[in-house]
Amino acid sequence: MPHFDAGAAVPPHRARRMLDARIGGASLDEIGLEENLATDAVERALGEALDRRRTPSVRDFARIQIARLEGFCLMLMDRIEAGELAAVDRALKIMDRLDRYHGFDRAKPAIEPYSEAHREKLLAKLNAAAANLADAESDARQDP
Repeated sequence: MPHFDAGAAVPPHRARRMLDARIGGASLDEIGLEENLATDAVERALGEALDRRRTPSVRDFARIQIARLEGFCLMLMDRIEAGELAAVDRALKIMDRLDRYHGFDRAKPAIEPYSEAHREKLLAKLNAAAANLADAESDARQDP
């Protein structure tokens, strides 16, 4: 039975190696066997490695994703120009994702111009409402 080192601090280069293994799909037990560490020491080292990683702001992350997606679209251009429908489909999906990162995640109705007919209709409604109020005030004055 292997002897595990449960209490020693794990150097950052080892923790990065363990994090790479975990990202690659290795279990905590597999990493512990490889690194000769107990599972709780592996968990602790992975937590510390994640704490040391810089997490980009939401804005920076969106910019990075936009750049990546634009690069993917550029890679598809030759296949699109050759008429490959699968490439066109993939590019459309990428463009949809780009739209979301740019804030176009919901369809917005087109703004309708406010025409003279609209203005006249609104003015007629306002005049009718004013007349109704005037009539109501007149009736209230007449009823003592």
